[in-house]
Order: sequence, then C-alpha cells, then structure tokens
Amino acid sequence: MKIETELRDDHQMKVVAEFEPDVLEKYKHQAARKLSTRGKIPGFRPGKAPYEVVVRMYGEEAITDEAKGLLVDDNYPKILDEAKINPAAPVALEEISETEPIKATFLVPLEPTVELGDYQALRKDYAVEPVSEAKVDEFIERMRKNYATAEPSTNPAATGDLVYVKLDAKITHPAEGENAEVLKESPLQLVIGENDPEENDFPYPGFGENLIGLGENGEKTFTYTYPEDSKYDRLRGKEVEFHALVESVKTLQLPELNDEFAQSVGDFENIAKLREMVRVQLESQAKTDYENGYFDELINQLVAGATVKFAPQTLEHEMEHVVESIQQDLAQQHMELETYLKTLKKEKDAWMEEEVKPAAQKRLERSLVLDELARAEKVEVGNEELQKEIEQVVTEMQYGTDPKKLQKDLRSERFANAVAMEAATRLLNRKVLDSLKEIATGKAAEKAAAAAQEPKAETVAKGAVAEGAEVKPVKAKKPAKKEAAVATETAVGEEKPVRAKKTAAKKAAVVETTESGEVATPKTSKARKSDKK
Repeated sequence: MKIETELRDDHQMKVVAEFEPDVLEKYKHQAARKLSTRGKIPGFRPGKAPYEVVVRMYGEEAITDEAKGLLVDDNYPKILDEAKINPAAPVALEEISETEPIKATFLVPLEPTVELGDYQALRKDYAVEPVSEAKVDEFIERMRKNYATAEPSTNPAATGDLVYVKLDAKITHPAEGENAEVLKESPLQLVIGENDPEENDFPYPGFGENLIGLGENGEKTFTYTYPEDSKYDRLRGKEVEFHALVESVKTLQLPELNDEFAQSVGDFENIAKLREMVRVQLESQAKTDYENGYFDELINQLVAGATVKFAPQTLEHEMEHVVESIQQDLAQQHMELETYLKTLKKEKDAWMEEEVKPAAQKRLERSLVLDELARAEKVEVGNEELQKEIEQVVTEMQYGTDPKKLQKDLRSERFANAVAMEAATRLLNRKVLDSLKEIATGKAAEKAAAAAQEPKAETVAKGAVAEGAEVKPVKAKKPAKKEAAVATETAVGEEKPVRAKKTAAKKAAVVETTESGEVATPKTSKARKSDKK
C-alpha cells in the first residue's frame, strides 16, 4: 500500500492510499458473502451461495461497490497509522477510484495545534482597589433599608420614599411591523434615589427621579432614549414614552444602627463584627469583579500572541456545545430556541453565523491556549488539594439540595466521578490562572532569576574561604525526595497527580468571564474534543 499526504490550509490532511492491483478480488468474495447473508437467495442458506450465483443475483457493480467499502473499512486504521495522523473528528472518504489500482482519498481533520509565542513577556499589573469605609457604610445603609418599615404617606413622593406605580410604555417611533407596546399597566415599586445597578436600574437608571413631587393617584408622562449598548436588546437606540400612575407613597422608617440591629440581621455580637463581615464580603466581591476583567484582558493578549490552528469540524463541534448550552438556559426560562430567535428577529442560519460561530471560535481559542499554557508551565493538581476541592464542591451542592438525595447521588459511581471531574477542573483552572498572573506581574521571572543565581552564589561562598582555615571534604548528599505532584514513581495504591492532558479543547482550561465573547443570551459550556472515527 502506497500513501501520499498533503496538508491543507484549513488544518486538514488529504490522504491518498493506493492499494495493490489484485487486493480488491479478495474483498469481492467477502462482499459476495455479505450480500448473500443480507438477502435471500433461493436454494442456499444465508451466506452460503457460490460467488457466481451472487454475481448473477446482484450484479458485478454492486459487489465491487461493497468490496470497496470493506477494503476501506479494513485498511482505514492502518492508513492513519502509517500516515502518523491522529484525527480530531470523523474522517471523510472523498473519493475512491473506479479502476485498479484502487485509490482511496480521505480528508482527515487534524488535532488542534497551539504555539504560545513569547508568553513569558506578557505584563499586566495586578491591583485590586481597596474597599473604602464609604463602601461599607453604603452597604450597611442598604441593609437598614431592607429591614425598614414602610408607613403610608400623604405627602408628595421624595427621595428615599417607597413608591408603587402602574407603568405603561411604548416605543415612540416603531419600525414597520414592530409592536410599539413595551409595558401595559405593569406594576413597579422602587425607592426614589436608589440606583443600585444590579437591582434598581429598571426601566433605566434614575427613573425614580421622574416621580418626585407626585402624590397618590398622580400621573406623569415622559420619554427616555435607550443607549446603543443597553442590556435590553429590543430597546437599543429607541426612544420610549412612559406613563406612570402613582398608586401609593410610603416613607421608610430605618432601624437604628446599633448592636441590636447587628444581632437582628445575623450572628453578630455587635456592629463592629457586622462591619467586619461586610468588609470581607465586599473585598471578596471586589476581587472577583476585578479578576474577571483582569484575566479576560490577559487571556485576550495571550491568544493574540499565539498561533492556534484547528479544523472546521472542531469549530462546528464547539458551536454545537454553545447552542446546547443556550438551549439549556432557555429551558430554565420555559422558552424554546425558536421563540428566542423570533425575539431577536433572526433566522437560525444567520444567528449561527453571526453570533454563535464568533462566540464558539473565541471560546475554543481561549480554551486551547490555556490548555497549552497548563502543559508549558507543568501545572498539576496534587491528590491532597484535589480532595479538599471535592469536599468544597460537595459542600456547595448541599445548599438548596435535599441532603438525603445528595448522599444517595454520591453513592453513584458516575455521579461521584462527575463531582471529582468538576473539582479537578475548577482547581486546575485556578492554578493555570495563578500561573498566568505570576507571569504577567513579573513574579515568575523574579523566581526564575533567583533560582538561577543560587548555584552561582554557592560557588562564590565556597571560594571565599579564609586563609589558613581548614577545608573539610564535602560529602555528597542524597537528593531530597520530590513532592508528590512531581514524583517520578508512585507508591502502590496511590493516585497519580492530575496533569493537564493534551486535548482538542480541554474543559479544565476553559475560563468563563462575563466578557469572554459568549452569545448575548443565558451563559454557555465547554469545549469538548471531537469524537474520532
């Protein structure tokens, strides 16, 4: 068998296998037996009819076609082995010649490849903004409002009042065929002056200011033009007219800020302990928010400096996972994908090309690059730290879950393995990001420089012996045992450390951030390696 290969620009390998001239004859007889087994030939048991009889029954062409299929199936593994190719997705048989010698042409999607470039030169300062006392005060003030009592007021609405309204809204200049109605007698309650971006920005930040001065049964009409980057897709760049009817106004009576209040909101001895908890919580949130942006920018730089190649089938496979994830999130909102696409006013093919494909490509590239970084930096997960992470995952699963059901699930080997994989993924993900941060902040270079200087410093010290001092011979010391995570041998019964494996797109290396390029809909999973034939 003669094999020729040709690398294509789309990261696929064209493989042409030429077989010996008489090899097809052997497979023709196999094909005849197979055909006679499938069909009934009068006077013969299945698979026992003579070759000539099968030829008369099915024809030479049918037997030849069947033989070619058997020839390819039988030699396919050998072809890939001799060509030294590991396919990333099912291989396509593009052509098989009609005459001998038989030539079969395959198109083989190759495993993704990544060249990181000079990633050690990446630099980005890491500096989380400290939480100020004002932020702590602001948070505690919101807590007081949550525990406030609302009392009816006959006065016009003012800043700090709780107002209940019925709201109508319509687009002032709808497009042709567009439904102008946005809200119809929709109930809304808000505290005037509160502009918490996470909770009180509906219908838009500062909306409550329009209600100042209105009493019970007061009405007001006003307009607002939504920015082009509004989170409400339908309203981007649109002017909307609002009509508000005030149903009631209430003043908020806030509890006194003292030790009694601290004890009423949780297990806090005094107000100082409450402030301490609030600060810890705000610092944790500030770090999370900062790192989301920090690592998102850093990974973008890492990808920009890398050369990533993958076959079209690998990207298509990733697109399937993006769509699956979106469908799962939509299902939680009791919405079908078709309905969602109607709200976007997009056909599925256009949506796949314009939104899903770019998101899948970005996610796949980031995944592959981070996976390669894990290998380059020899990032590993030790057994002890993995066990702690598994315990943490199980602890988190206990919230909002029936404990008895969870214990039952954990007795399932499949479920337990899934928990262990989730823990390993999270832990490896964090360690890869920690490694990336050390590189970007220059700490990795400092450590390398310090390590390089140690042998030199030792040599200088040995040479600097005082004159006349007695020099004793130095005995060779036995090398210290290596850490478990880098041990070259593993004790009987001991699990080996988890290492970053070479995969098309490892889930462990996927980093999800709020700006990671996902499709603008409920968030998406992970890249998986395409199935091989």
